[in-house]
Amino acid sequence: MKPSFDTFVQTCTPLLKIPELEDRMRERVCQIVQELLNFQPDADPAGTLKRFLQKDENFLGVLLALTNLSQEKFLRIITAQRFARRDFKPEWGAKAIYRKIKRDDAFAGQIARLFLEGRNSQLLAEQVADFYLDQLSLPENWPALIRDTNLIGNVVRQKLAGEYSDKKGEYIEREVSAVLDEIERKYGIPHAHGQVRLVAKEVDHVIPSLEEPFVMVMVSYMETTSSSQTARANEQQAMYQKIVGENIRYREKRILVNVVDGAGWLARRSDLRKMYEGCDYCLNMKTLSALEEIILTHVPERFRRPI
Repeated sequence: MKPSFDTFVQTCTPLLKIPELEDRMRERVCQIVQELLNFQPDADPAGTLKRFLQKDENFLGVLLALTNLSQEKFLRIITAQRFARRDFKPEWGAKAIYRKIKRDDAFAGQIARLFLEGRNSQLLAEQVADFYLDQLSLPENWPALIRDTNLIGNVVRQKLAGEYSDKKGEYIEREVSAVLDEIERKYGIPHAHGQVRLVAKEVDHVIPSLEEPFVMVMVSYMETTSSSQTARANEQQAMYQKIVGENIRYREKRILVNVVDGAGWLARRSDLRKMYEGCDYCLNMKTLSALEEIILTHVPERFRRPI
């Protein structure tokens, strides 16, 4: 039986702590900080910055953090620079830009000058608003700033925030998979991931198979808020309505389980309520163990295999 919405909220975990991930990220921060401390500037500001950008993939993110400029906005500025050069091809991603910085000295020099010149860049003066160019300007004492371990530690953590969030999401997915693997080991009930024709959507976990989706599980853990949460809540509500409609039409009982947790969902309570109401069962990290009983209840006996 689904608990009340208030009871569900009370069992949520706003900021999940995963000791092994915390240790791994702490090591990542220390490694990058040490690389920064090992970097030796010289008398040529442009040459120093170019070498800095080429030395390590993470250093571009450090510069962006020092300027308080998001990676997304930086990518838009690079697009504007390319437009100024009459290059109208699709936008480059961050990894593509770093590869070009690493391989192409001239391009690395251009990026270095962008940071050094900021709003004085002649190439971008007509293409980019002053508001963004002002932000692009790097502090003149940046070589000294990267040697301040307290400051740069925080800068590196800011730069790694996206990576940290992604890895935490991967951990949640692995935890759900581990529960399903254990159910398969104990009862022989398999699970899959992929496109389910019934809902015309890719489903995170389907039990027992994509062709016979008696239990569909969608997973979402978010610690920050985003407008995409409303879109996701609406999309999954529509998905649930399809399942209910098919159940009525064919007299079946296929179900949707939402695994939802994190401070981002708790902060957008109306979207969280949609996720809660738009499913048969709503679980979080503290109640995930209930998934076994749900599957045993709703997957027909014929899908169990002797172990």
